[in-house]
Amino acid sequence: MKIFCVAILLLTFPCLAWAGLEEGLAAYERGDFAAALLELRPLALKGASEAQLRLGMMYYNGHGVQRDYVEAVKWYRKAAEQGSSLAQYNLGLMYQKGQGVPKSLSEAVRWFRKAAEQGNSAAQFYLGFMYEEGQGIPKDLTEAARWFRRAAEQGYSDAQFYLGRKYQEGQGVPKDYTEAVKWYGKAAEQEDSRAQVILGALFFSGEGVRKDVRKAVKWFRKAAEREEVGAQYILGLMYYNGKGVSRDYDEAARWLRKASEQGNSSAQYMLGLMYYKAQGVALDYAEAARWYRKAAEQGNGNAQFDLGLMYYNGEGVLQDYAEAARWYRKAAEQGNSGAMNNLGVMYKNGFGVSQDLVLSYVWLNLAATHAEPGSDRDQSVSNRDEVARQLSAQQLARAQQMSREMDRGLGSSADAAGLQLTEKSLAPPAPSLRILKIQEALTALGYDPGPVDGLLGSRTRTAIRAFQADYDLPVTGEPSDGLEAELFAERSRSAEAGPGQLQKHTTGSGFFVSGEGHILTNNHVVEGCREIRIAPDGIAEVVARDPQNDLALLKISQKSARYATFREGRGIRPGDHVVVVGFPMPGVLASDLNITTGTVSALAGPGDDRSLLQITAPVQPGNSGGPLLDLSGNIVGAVVGKMDALKVARLTGDIPQNVNFALSAGVVRTFLDAYSVPYETASSARALAPADVVARAREFTVLIECWK
Repeated sequence: MKIFCVAILLLTFPCLAWAGLEEGLAAYERGDFAAALLELRPLALKGASEAQLRLGMMYYNGHGVQRDYVEAVKWYRKAAEQGSSLAQYNLGLMYQKGQGVPKSLSEAVRWFRKAAEQGNSAAQFYLGFMYEEGQGIPKDLTEAARWFRRAAEQGYSDAQFYLGRKYQEGQGVPKDYTEAVKWYGKAAEQEDSRAQVILGALFFSGEGVRKDVRKAVKWFRKAAEREEVGAQYILGLMYYNGKGVSRDYDEAARWLRKASEQGNSSAQYMLGLMYYKAQGVALDYAEAARWYRKAAEQGNGNAQFDLGLMYYNGEGVLQDYAEAARWYRKAAEQGNSGAMNNLGVMYKNGFGVSQDLVLSYVWLNLAATHAEPGSDRDQSVSNRDEVARQLSAQQLARAQQMSREMDRGLGSSADAAGLQLTEKSLAPPAPSLRILKIQEALTALGYDPGPVDGLLGSRTRTAIRAFQADYDLPVTGEPSDGLEAELFAERSRSAEAGPGQLQKHTTGSGFFVSGEGHILTNNHVVEGCREIRIAPDGIAEVVARDPQNDLALLKISQKSARYATFREGRGIRPGDHVVVVGFPMPGVLASDLNITTGTVSALAGPGDDRSLLQITAPVQPGNSGGPLLDLSGNIVGAVVGKMDALKVARLTGDIPQNVNFALSAGVVRTFLDAYSVPYETASSARALAPADVVARAREFTVLIECWK
């Protein structure tokens, strides 16, 4: 997104009345910042606005000088007061972000307007954004569209894209698909991949335009070749189903692999399916299971179901009924009726779970309710009725009540999602593709929108709200043009730092769980990090994730002589004392290990979720991922924050204040077992003095830094 780095080449050099200015500007352009500084600083002090502008840029970006936002503001202001539109625009950005000056949206608007009225297209676009969101000025969609148009008419591709969106949705302008396609087309011709994808979707569905599948394929292909993950996935589906192109499984596999390698869970599921069916690739159950797992760990319900099947049948993995039941449950909780049926059958027969006819009836009844009419529903009804005949009247009444309560908390999952691409599958075309781009940007900035699948689920809404709160946007949890403009601008600015200029973004806690260098933490602590640093052990790599349970497994290159042990024997009980250790808010609280104590108040979280423990020990931001210890110094859980626990609170609503949670040791150990981590257990028969528990925890608890 061309928000901050406005191309200097757009500026025409004025008649150079300042000796040395031409040499200084030329040095700046070729990246010789030392020479540029030598020439430009004296001229800036004498009042040369071009020198003042470049000096401001050098301080902002840390080019040739130490990065200093206050100095950047000083020089931008001097140039802006002399009428430099680019300096005015950059000064507006500094006020909008609160960089080097107190944050002031009204001042940001004032400087954006000055630059915009001089014809600066980036300022025109950003002024439109401020009108769009009502930031520093009353919200006015008509004015937003007007400024977008002025920038778009100058060829500013972001403005062309958003003006197309305005015409498509009828916001601030009359709804007009002809105008929408015109402006999307202008942006697309400038290689705006978002516009290319939406044009492809419009032409494919015939939404407001004459349907033209050849044009749809053309635009999808252009976007896909620019590494647009959504377009790669759609193009793969088109080749898979023979929609708009001749069916070609080899091409389908090629494009689905590209999207899969970028993390698209739907593409990962489809690629797994192709390995399972030997379509475009050689038959390989192990590869099928590998791609299913990647998609399943991102929450893809179809992949969770099929991975459960593979564990049940021992295809591509060792047969493991407990693992089959675990993945069936995850899929069932998302509304997959096949998983509900299979889980019900496993409870009936005691395969992978303890035999429980009440729970068997619950899941089979849910399967019968959610399955489409046909043989699958008939089978679930038959299975349910067979179990019902084995229940007492009291058990049956309880099972029916449980079924009703669970049904309210279940998600929805199309049983054949992703397998067919129809004219309606992209209508309306913008929302799903739009959400996918928002999810990608949120993930890149360290937020956790859940699976990058283009669906506006609860985790994506939570991530949007968090971003909106951080950037003073209206906190709605809904997508908007203003949200996208701010989100993509911040992602672009973040990317400008480059691999050599990473900045610490967030911190969390973790703990060594093996002598091989394995570290456990929360998934959200390391989500979107370009580099993960463990103080003082160096760089860690992510070797496994479980987003559903918010767990991540890291590993450093060297072995570790200090690691935690898990409590063995009898589990923790309500009323037992526990200790929370971690590094909350380093730089605000003490930088040393922070200790809080409390008790276990319940062995379940919201909605009677048995994967969680409810604790009274205070938890602060930064504690996430740290260990929960008993008084023998053994692990009984891993701390999670309130917002992380919300994803399992579907039955009860929001979580009350002053209630904290930890993932149970059983969930953590199941995760570690899945990746063959050689953790150890120890007896908790002998209680230690609190100081001794702390001393032990200090050995294996680490500060985790997320750098971007």
